[in-house]
Amino acid sequence: MASSMKIIFGLLTFVTIGMIIGALFQLAFIRRLEDSYGVPHWDNDKEAEHLRLGYVKPEVISWSPRIIVLHNFLSTEECDYLRAIARPRLHVSTVVDAKTGKGIKSDVRTSSGMFLSPAEKRYPMIQAIEKRYLSSLRYQ
Repeated sequence: MASSMKIIFGLLTFVTIGMIIGALFQLAFIRRLEDSYGVPHWDNDKEAEHLRLGYVKPEVISWSPRIIVLHNFLSTEECDYLRAIARPRLHVSTVVDAKTGKGIKSDVRTSSGMFLSPAEKRYPMIQAIEKRYLSSLRYQ
């Protein structure tokens, strides 16, 4: 009886140690996988350090079609900044008229949009956001 208990205890110890080692390998693999997404380290980006707040983490929702959510991509301050720039020129989005090829309003489309001017695209905040966006594309 005692020898069978020793065998069972030995097997349980072996399995437990194996599970711990396996879990450590899984954690290391997950860490490498997250690093392969290239989560930017904005600490070293002197141009954007005052513009970047938070941590951008990509989450793959689907590979086909490819849908990736960039969590915390914009800070609250960046959203407020973009809204302030956009609000004066925000227009209802249009659809293309099949007959004329021109944009027309539609009851189906409910979004609004605007475009940045070339001068606005040179604003430091806009360039930092653009740089972050382009950086995130490399890892998708």
